[in-house]
Amino acid sequence: MKGTLGSIGCKTLETIVGLEEHVVHPLINSAAYMTRIMGASPLETANFVLDMTKYTIAAPQLFWGITNPLGVSAINMFNPKRQIDYLLHATRHIEPMRPSLPHHVEWEDERATLLSCDTDNGISDNPVTIFVAYTGRSATLADYNSKFNPDQRSSLAREFLDNGFGPVNIFVAKNPLEKNLEHATPEYLSSVHGANQHTIRITGRAPHIVGLCQMGYFNAWNLADNPYDANTFVLAGAPFNPRLGDNWLKQFADSISLEDVEEYLSASGNRMSAGLIAKGWRLMNEPNYFIGRPEHGFIARRHIELFYQMADDWFDCERDYVFKSWMDKDAVSDIAGGLYLDLFSFFKYGLEANCIKDKDFSRITCPTAVLSGGKDDISPAETCTAIFAEISSNVTRAFHNPLVGHTGIYNSEKALTGRYHEDNWQQIMKWMHENSIYNRRKLN
Repeated sequence: MKGTLGSIGCKTLETIVGLEEHVVHPLINSAAYMTRIMGASPLETANFVLDMTKYTIAAPQLFWGITNPLGVSAINMFNPKRQIDYLLHATRHIEPMRPSLPHHVEWEDERATLLSCDTDNGISDNPVTIFVAYTGRSATLADYNSKFNPDQRSSLAREFLDNGFGPVNIFVAKNPLEKNLEHATPEYLSSVHGANQHTIRITGRAPHIVGLCQMGYFNAWNLADNPYDANTFVLAGAPFNPRLGDNWLKQFADSISLEDVEEYLSASGNRMSAGLIAKGWRLMNEPNYFIGRPEHGFIARRHIELFYQMADDWFDCERDYVFKSWMDKDAVSDIAGGLYLDLFSFFKYGLEANCIKDKDFSRITCPTAVLSGGKDDISPAETCTAIFAEISSNVTRAFHNPLVGHTGIYNSEKALTGRYHEDNWQQIMKWMHENSIYNRRKLN
């Protein structure tokens, strides 16, 4: 019953949010737009007067070293122009994020696509494949597009192109076909192996494998069967053993039974909705974003909180739009029910899960590294480094960046560049070059 009720509740949530975004938001946005046009003069006058008042209050406080002057946010909240600007931003139509680089389809099967970046850097013998998790996300997880700030470094794929790798490929899941909803770990591992074998045939070399989140441990499962698929192997934000330490996946898996999940999938057409996955990211750390806190259980709560955020003079509407175009809208592929059951089983039982308990990880011998984030509650360091106790690689390295959370591992300048912390992607790429099996053979 719990699974059925969960399915009904999730469908209801998706329906309500959909109605809000497609019916309510356009009406409010149009009204706010007309109000701003027709009331331009009084709005600008009020804005000028209130801004002068704000600066008069803030100046002496700043002089005495108060970096967050009292009263400023309150004035902003009562500013009618800011209220109109808030309504325009909060009800703005958000398009799903598009990758920042051009790509073409290099290989595909029924379950996945291998995209190749079309930016030619003159390198064709040092392939790398960035694997985007089977969690509904598109290539933008690896090729994040900060379109309003083109100078911001947010694309992991571009960093690989700029650091001597090529071709640079991105592996992404497809929306499962109705006939394939029973497909589980074996079928999806065959897609991973197929993509790697294609790269080997085309370039003559095994690719460097970079597994983001779930595709980190998923590639480890494949390498246990096909150890020659990889040149070097990097697991980024990938909980190889989610049963270690205290993390969100473990809490989630312990909160419901496998039978509940089976019941949920049965009531949901044997698939996990991509839209619900995107909402799930919000619900993990912002339970009030869609459904409200227990004491404020209404959807308008998220608008109230956004209004408070926009009262801050440093709030960046364009940055907020870009992030939401990825976080909330980049949901392109459902998860097949068979695979979702295996993933949940892995969260619940770790390396003893039926889908992988026969894997011999000691067959993995390629140079292997992990990257964890200090603010990551999905894949804290101990869940990532657990792989080192299971494999036979002579070359291993644990990178840990305390400045980033789970998504920041993949698209934050704090992780992509060397300006903030020594454990960053620039150092990881250097490590990959130095430990390439082909370079090591030359030295020997």
